[in-house]
Amino acid sequence: MLALAAIVVIAGVAGLIWWADWASRHEPAAPRKPLLSMPLPLPAPSPPPAPPQPEPPPPAATAPPPSPAEPPAATGPAASPPAPPQPQAALPPPPTPAPPQPRPPAAKSQGLAPAPDPALVERGAQGPLPIIGPDGRKPWQVYARPFDRGDRRPRIAVILAGLGQSSAATETAIDDLPGGVTLAFNPYAPRLEEWIDRARAAGHEVLLSLAMEPVEYPRIDPGPHTLLVALEAKQNLERTQWVLSRVTGYIGTISAAGSRFTTSKSDLLPVLDELKSRGLMFVDRRVTERSVAAALAKSIGLPRASCDLTLDQQASRDAIDARLAELETLARQNGVAVGAGDSYPVTIERIARWAPGLEQKGIALAPISAIADLQPERTEAQR
Repeated sequence: MLALAAIVVIAGVAGLIWWADWASRHEPAAPRKPLLSMPLPLPAPSPPPAPPQPEPPPPAATAPPPSPAEPPAATGPAASPPAPPQPQAALPPPPTPAPPQPRPPAAKSQGLAPAPDPALVERGAQGPLPIIGPDGRKPWQVYARPFDRGDRRPRIAVILAGLGQSSAATETAIDDLPGGVTLAFNPYAPRLEEWIDRARAAGHEVLLSLAMEPVEYPRIDPGPHTLLVALEAKQNLERTQWVLSRVTGYIGTISAAGSRFTTSKSDLLPVLDELKSRGLMFVDRRVTERSVAAALAKSIGLPRASCDLTLDQQASRDAIDARLAELETLARQNGVAVGAGDSYPVTIERIARWAPGLEQKGIALAPISAIADLQPERTEAQR
């Protein structure tokens, strides 16, 4: 019996060994690995884990509209299309800080008609000269800035002189000053015709400066075509015609310097007669209380005006502002007033800031042609 049991055990062990050997040789899918303990077959490798499947979206009927800040939920092929997003009111933009307020822009009116009018020009020895037209029209009226003569408000005319020599000052005056400010140009200036065309296109009435002998001559010499008491009348007329022939489109002339010449009736009269015969206007800068120019012009019927105040004799903001205020007082007292200044940057700036406020004060800013022959007689210059 013991022998038989031993035989059975040996046979079982042998059978297990044979089966393990046969299984290792007949299983191609399993990789051969070294046996670590006993000759038993290794279990087949488990399949790789399946990727996670997205959760199906909630039903479209109960889903809220997608928020603009979040991406829409993924949908499967059989899902219903999502409901269209509901329109939302746009949020107002945040307030931006207000920029600094610039100076109020100059009130520009429609530009004046191009010049010259062919009927108001003749060819002179030194260039084109203004004349009265065959129909009686005069350059000082034709080239004037329109103004309502029925306006009963006090009138102020402001003249800015010495323009044309400095491009920067001239451009600033043309662009920044309201059209009611009259601009006076130096006849020696380069690009004179261009400047006057631009000034008229911006609505400005235009004068030419006519240099006259000062008491300081020759230490102060206004230029080679200055009118002098030592010259014959013919020579002074030739110099006057040279100035008048530089350009067209101006309404008249304004005296420059002249503290000696404007006190000499005999020297001044031929010049004023020449201006009258050509249909022009004359403005006396009135640099001396002894000037006879306004009275002489009135006596011969020449349209005239004279300056009541020099605005920038002291070229500071406070001083110019004070003169402008004084000009308002004169206009209320006399009905009209005329102020003149030079093309200093501070003068242009103060006039540009002051002029827009005249309307609220009940005062009209008028071109110099609208003041012609309206000023009362004065025995003393106010400068």
